[in-house]
Amino acid sequence: MAKRSILLFAVCFLMFTLAQGCASGRKYAWGKYDTDLYYHYKKPQDREGHMERLKEIVDNAEAENRVPPGLYAEYGYWLYETGNIDEAVVYFEKEKVKWPESNVLMEKMVRNARRQQESLKRSSSTAPSQVQEEGK
Repeated sequence: MAKRSILLFAVCFLMFTLAQGCASGRKYAWGKYDTDLYYHYKKPQDREGHMERLKEIVDNAEAENRVPPGLYAEYGYWLYETGNIDEAVVYFEKEKVKWPESNVLMEKMVRNARRQQESLKRSSSTAPSQVQEEGK
């Protein structure tokens, strides 16, 4: 009888421990991130589709308040690459707030994005005058 009680206790303890370990895997809402990333590597020409799916993953994770580390930064970088710099900075800032350990990297990303934005503004403001001079 004592052996049976010890065995039952051990089995219950093991099941409880395993359940806690499995539950911790649901700490963040990754959605289908791994599958989507795999398909993106297999078919990189579908950038817009990947960005849409990544945005959906971000939105769902925000709705559940379980945004994984790096997700804001990755989506922000995709926005940065497509020239949507203001929105990219918003996501870099979100990453910095949610994950303070990313502060140094996110500050650099914001600085680079702002520099890129200033460079684009300068080049677009000088472009019309160059065109007029060439037309003379």
